[in-house]
Amino acid sequence: MRAWSYLLGGLLAWTVHFFGSYIIASIFLTSPTSRILSGLVTALCLAAAVLLAVTAWRNRASATDPVRHWMDWTAFLAAAIACVGILWQGLPAILI
Repeated sequence: MRAWSYLLGGLLAWTVHFFGSYIIASIFLTSPTSRILSGLVTALCLAAAVLLAVTAWRNRASATDPVRHWMDWTAFLAAAIACVGILWQGLPAILI
């Protein structure tokens, strides 16, 4: 279970951001409260994805087992894609 959490951690952060953003938008519409909460959710989820990407990148360099090396690369790529997705969804929610 720990390996799956590591592999999918970035994508889980993106999922939390996706649902959080849409819940905030459906409750507060386009009020200033919506922008503030969207900014907080975006910052927290982006920080989690970046932290996971940095951790996976550092672990990748010291991995000796091929399976562990693959897991680190996969976790890094998933977290990097999640960072792009979080920014892609978060910036319009903050600006509009």
